[in-house]
Amino acid sequence: MKCFICLLDPSGHATPELERRSYESLPRSRGLAFAWRSVGSVSVLLGGNEPDVDLMFTSDGDDVAVGAVRLDNRLELEKWFGRSARTMSDLALVLRVVVEHGAKYVPQFLGDFAFVVWNAATRSAVGACDAFAVNKLYYSLRRGLLCFASRGEALAYAERYEIQHLAELVAHCSPSPELSVYAGVTRLPAGTMILVDQGRLTTRQYWSSRELAPDPHWAKSEREAADTCRDLIVESVRLRLGNNGDAWAQLSGGMDSSSIVSTAQWLLQRGAVTHGLSGTVSYVDREDSATDEREYSDAVVSRWGVRNEVIIDAPIWFDERYSLPRTDEPRVDNMFYPRDRRLCEIVRAAGGRVLLTGVGGDELLTGIMFFFADWITEGRVWSAVREMARRAAIGRVSFWDLAYQNALLPFLPQAVRSRVAGADDHVPPWVQAATTRRYGLRERTFGAASYSGPVGRKYDHAVALHLDGIGRMLEFGVIGEVLDVRHPFLYRPLVEFALRLRPELCVRPYQRKWVLREAMRDILPDAVRTRIGKGTPAEVYARALTTQRSLLEPLVRDPILADLGVVDAVKLRESFDSAPCRPQRKGSLHGSISSTLSIEAWLQMRSGRWPRGVTKEVQ
Repeated sequence: MKCFICLLDPSGHATPELERRSYESLPRSRGLAFAWRSVGSVSVLLGGNEPDVDLMFTSDGDDVAVGAVRLDNRLELEKWFGRSARTMSDLALVLRVVVEHGAKYVPQFLGDFAFVVWNAATRSAVGACDAFAVNKLYYSLRRGLLCFASRGEALAYAERYEIQHLAELVAHCSPSPELSVYAGVTRLPAGTMILVDQGRLTTRQYWSSRELAPDPHWAKSEREAADTCRDLIVESVRLRLGNNGDAWAQLSGGMDSSSIVSTAQWLLQRGAVTHGLSGTVSYVDREDSATDEREYSDAVVSRWGVRNEVIIDAPIWFDERYSLPRTDEPRVDNMFYPRDRRLCEIVRAAGGRVLLTGVGGDELLTGIMFFFADWITEGRVWSAVREMARRAAIGRVSFWDLAYQNALLPFLPQAVRSRVAGADDHVPPWVQAATTRRYGLRERTFGAASYSGPVGRKYDHAVALHLDGIGRMLEFGVIGEVLDVRHPFLYRPLVEFALRLRPELCVRPYQRKWVLREAMRDILPDAVRTRIGKGTPAEVYARALTTQRSLLEPLVRDPILADLGVVDAVKLRESFDSAPCRPQRKGSLHGSISSTLSIEAWLQMRSGRWPRGVTKEVQ
């Protein structure tokens, strides 16, 4: 784990020593080495036990930059800087470009980054977060100081929580992008800059997925679309592999992670990179069940001869081998921390420092059949009816159900839709009614928001919404505390290409992600490239609620979420007690209960109330 805290006095005064000490609680409580760096009115705390922690700070005279930066288009920044930058770190190059040009070129920065640059001459600051908030930047105003940090908890005061944020998490809402879980601590939204001038702070969004619309050109040139997709994936993987031979990857057996692993080794085979992947890690949540994907991951391993470590049936919720994680913000998947800890142990023991994932492939390239509603709006009613009938016949599903879900429900007002069958946009019953009304949660659940796009752009809206939710999936968890996690599908040129695709290139019967399947010909083993369907974790959630009942019961007996006014403790307990042993439709009940308990567990771990009887120190 590593972190930075930047204290900036816009009036130009140095930060008092007593004020600096009040921000040392985070590294001290985690046992991290830390040191202060001061330049003029800027004080920066760097904390962590990693050898590269110093790369989060650089200065040039009185100008200072702090942050975590990995650039995809470094050559462009060198051109804007106008001088040799071969020996500079990515952060140092960002500092020179911003000092030279202000915020002018920030919207064109590509990569994973969160930084703040202070220009002493103009007494102004420019900060930015990458387009998908892979790297985080939090800020607050406290006693006249502008405070920035890579972790929200570094700026938190007296363990006060933001109720709206917690309510949004529990209700499965599209979260308010600027809220953190800590009261008084703001997170910089994805694709946003923060500007400070003479003490005045403003924010400006420089990139949004909602500004991109499908380009009809790609529908007329399918082969070109597949080739472009391939080129962009190849380039993204190449950029993220690095040159040190310390990169590993997750390998689930699904299309996305398998494409990343196969592309990396394909690049190595062709001599396009000096190092491929040093290894891969696969999870098997339940051996010989629907979630056992080794048939497919083994096909990738066999094709490319890459090392593969398999973690089978890791404990869920609690493991004697590893201390409980204390993540920066609550995560709905904290119950899986034992397998994540095992992954980190395997990779670090082998000298690995970078981990590639397949995150983003589903959101970008799966598509959704709301395009039928758009066809109807365009007057293509009979084309929509014929195509829905064809897809229903191929998929052996009801035409009426398909039309109802994708051509009728998207047109209904939310107030009507929430009262009819089939609309998957309900708030869990244990969320307090007053809280639901206060924050408008019913209208903002992910299901409701998916349907709420403007007439004629239902498909575009739904795809952009799925993409916007990625940032919240990428909160620092167990793996992100230990490894440099990189996501090749979140290469911005690839994302912009995918958002311009017509739905016909993504959503095809038995060929979801068609363009990816075509792009990966001769790279991805056909057993994976042509597979249909994928297992879900529904059974795992259901089993965990049964086998770990005694551990989880304290979470529903006296929940902090109830004290904060988010949930009704009685209804949460009733749902927990009555949950069936087997998963129901899509496992939605078990998944909703588990995610609420994960948020509650995060709160109770921070307060020292849960789990009882655990002697290991919570990290």
